[in-house]
Amino acid sequence: MTFFKKIILLIIIILEFIIGGFFLYKYYGLSKVDPTVVELNSDNIEINIDSELKYYYELKPNITEVDQPEWLEEKAIYTYNNDGLNERYNYEIEKKEGVFRIITLGDSFTFGHFISTSFNWTELLEDELNNSTDLCPDKTFEVINLGIGGYDVSYIAERYERKGKKYNPDLVVWLESGEGYYRYIELMQPILNDCKESSLYSEEEKNAHGFCWNKATDTIKKQYKITDLSNKINSYLDSFFKVIDNNKVIFFGFSRDFSIKDRNEAINIRLNDYPFMDFRLVIPSIFENGEILLDTHPNRDGHETIKNSIFESIKEDIRKTCP
Repeated sequence: MTFFKKIILLIIIILEFIIGGFFLYKYYGLSKVDPTVVELNSDNIEINIDSELKYYYELKPNITEVDQPEWLEEKAIYTYNNDGLNERYNYEIEKKEGVFRIITLGDSFTFGHFISTSFNWTELLEDELNNSTDLCPDKTFEVINLGIGGYDVSYIAERYERKGKKYNPDLVVWLESGEGYYRYIELMQPILNDCKESSLYSEEEKNAHGFCWNKATDTIKKQYKITDLSNKINSYLDSFFKVIDNNKVIFFGFSRDFSIKDRNEAINIRLNDYPFMDFRLVIPSIFENGEILLDTHPNRDGHETIKNSIFESIKEDIRKTCP
């Protein structure tokens, strides 16, 4: 290769880095959170933050995590803002005049597990609301994502108490992924830990996605009736409704699959215990439609479906607040 060709090749490589860096800068909004890029690991979470919940944890602020298990074709890049939220932007605590603020709550389906922050339904919803010309034209919409993977009702309620209420939201959207109303982390986590440390299972089994989680779920279901778990969970919902006007909270779920007995029984119990709960089972089944990743989390199409359904559902709620 001649010297001239080497120079041309070097220039092309440098340009690729510059252009690629520019698009990452614009696409993921990294400049807005001043991140430190790290590999996904437990060092990026804070555990036992003076909480009565033994395994409660939160995300460290101003970090960008890269997540790509072997089965995932495309890297997931999560950007955590200055409040430890999976977000493109930082949000001021004091809500400015002319801002309509939405808090989103939930587990990994709200966090956006295995999907880069920009493609999460919470971010898509924020963009959709701000691009709409027929919704409060004088308002700017902020959608602030408090979701964290693995959270149950008790952890979600505590997270809102710690992180959410200070933002003074106009609306709270709680996405129920399907099993959260009978998931109980305080009971499951010791089983999960034992499974991961056990010599009874092969390393291949323990490393298989969901193996220990399914083990813990099945064990809890055998030990407790759904009604017993609901009674335990209700105390946390009671605490949640003490710190927020229930008229500001909308619970969303996927359209019912009546073949899933446990799920439907849990939902019926919850609605019976909390008749004032606005629970909208309006999201088409991303599972039946194939809008999921290999581990059943929503893929990009799934997040688009969730966003579209919630957007259409809350439009009238938002219009009622406009002058």
